[in-house]
Amino acid sequence: MSIKWQTWLAVLVAGVALSEALGWLLGAQGMGPAGAAVTWAGRLGGAAWIGYGLYRWREQPWVRRTGRGAIATVVAALALLLSLALDWRGTAIAIAGVYLMAAGFVAGLLLIRLLLAGGHPIFGVARTLIDEALRMRIALVFIIALLLILPALPLAMDPAELLRYRIQSFLSWSLMAVGALLSLMTIFLAVGTITREIYDRQVFLTLTKPVSRVQYLAGKWLGIALLNLLLVGVCGGGIYVFTQVLAQQEPAEGEHREMALEQVLTARIAVEPRPPAGHDLRERLEQRLRQFQAERPELYGTQGTPVERLPRDLRQELQTQVMAEWMSIGPRQVRTFHFHDVPRPRAEQAAVQLRLEPTTMGAAPDEWVYLQMRINGRPYAVPRLAASTVHVLPIPVGYFRQQETLEIAIANTGRPDGMEPPSVSFNPRDGLLVLSQADTFEANLLRGLAMLWVRLGFLAMLGLAAGSFMGFPTASLLALLIYFAAASSGYLYESLEHYAWVAGAEDQTGLEPILGAPAQFMQEIDNGEFANAVKLVIRVVGQGFMLLVPAFADYNPGPLLADGLLISWRHLGQAALWVGLVWTGIIGLIAWLIFRRRELAQVTV
Repeated sequence: MSIKWQTWLAVLVAGVALSEALGWLLGAQGMGPAGAAVTWAGRLGGAAWIGYGLYRWREQPWVRRTGRGAIATVVAALALLLSLALDWRGTAIAIAGVYLMAAGFVAGLLLIRLLLAGGHPIFGVARTLIDEALRMRIALVFIIALLLILPALPLAMDPAELLRYRIQSFLSWSLMAVGALLSLMTIFLAVGTITREIYDRQVFLTLTKPVSRVQYLAGKWLGIALLNLLLVGVCGGGIYVFTQVLAQQEPAEGEHREMALEQVLTARIAVEPRPPAGHDLRERLEQRLRQFQAERPELYGTQGTPVERLPRDLRQELQTQVMAEWMSIGPRQVRTFHFHDVPRPRAEQAAVQLRLEPTTMGAAPDEWVYLQMRINGRPYAVPRLAASTVHVLPIPVGYFRQQETLEIAIANTGRPDGMEPPSVSFNPRDGLLVLSQADTFEANLLRGLAMLWVRLGFLAMLGLAAGSFMGFPTASLLALLIYFAAASSGYLYESLEHYAWVAGAEDQTGLEPILGAPAQFMQEIDNGEFANAVKLVIRVVGQGFMLLVPAFADYNPGPLLADGLLISWRHLGQAALWVGLVWTGIIGLIAWLIFRRRELAQVTV
């Protein structure tokens, strides 16, 4: 039977409209069951007619896409209804999340293809790459994994945990999964697209057209960047929605939803304490060093040896002791801490908090800490605090002066039972902080996702550069090596410093530790310490390699978002400048210089 699509559409509209109208009329006449039967018969007939149309014109690309979408929608709806019927609320939310994220991804692909519909060569190469990515199994596996893992993560959260811990865990794991999976997909896609076209000689056809090699590389990078932008946007939307779903769940016993909103779903700046005027920590460090030099000169050197010349572990030990003394409050003692440049809250309900984690030193009858506090000279009621536990205390706007400074005096004056209190200390790194809200969680999440996308742009160019002169296995290994080194740059650099010590290198940056290593190397050889000399060579080689790798660890949004700390525009701008512009530009220039010299194809006239 031959039928035109116009006739098919007219029959569909007329049949559905007629059944709906007849069912309404029967219902109005008091024949409700008959009206419902007619209505549902028309709907089922319309569904069958739609199925016939999809089968009849199945050779058309848009019909195939529509049919797949319809099948996916029906399957998702049935699974959702089954989950709701079985009272599996978490599973129903996960199914709805998978469907909506997949629908958003498909809609985004159509929009990207529309934007790249122009006739510019770069747009043509980018559009071809996106079509190729959907056909590559390895890229498709990573995309499907993302769409399945994110909605499933809330199901793995323990409902017995405190609400803010569940949200923090979800944010940490989801951002880690998105960053790792998209990074691996970007590397394999970038390497695979260029190496396969060179191996299959498809690049011959492309470069013999009016497409220059720089346009070819730019188009490949643009296609990957747009695909990553879509995936980051879809995943970011999923992360935000599921975070809000978690935040609306019933909190565990004794937990308040406001705590999660104020401590996690926010964007705060952390201000560290400073000693008051006349309390010079540097002078105390020098005094402690001179004392140790007089007692143990074989370890700490003779009188006059500066702190910078000590080995790293000894220097850190001294610094830790001095900082620990300053951050400790003995029995019946008072310690004053100054917090400068704290943004003054604009309203009474604005969130400014004191984060403290007290630790008791010495014998204590129980695990409670009793402190008294004055903020800018005004008494502040402090509840009893559990030792070795993080506490967050709100600071009302009334405690602020005109200047943006907080002077907090903490007194370890005694216990309610009259017993002598133990000494109380705070971790110098994060045991005592003032947290002030600077922006919203939504804006902070957007900046974090933008920072992640900037990192992916570098990896895309890295993969194209490696694939421009290597085969797929070798290029993938090189790109993965650089990626893992960049992701763990902070840990690797610190490990190299501990592996082999260079005098004074702790305060040096860039090439300074490497330039100072030869003198240390010759000194180790003269002393007969050949093992230390070999370690020094390994350190110099490792640090030299790390200088060629961007520090992804400095631009990791996951920990900041999970702790509710601000990702500032300045931080994002630094990532865009150094990773997005400088490093990506350098790698892109190298890729073009290599690719333009390869003999791939030439025009024959």
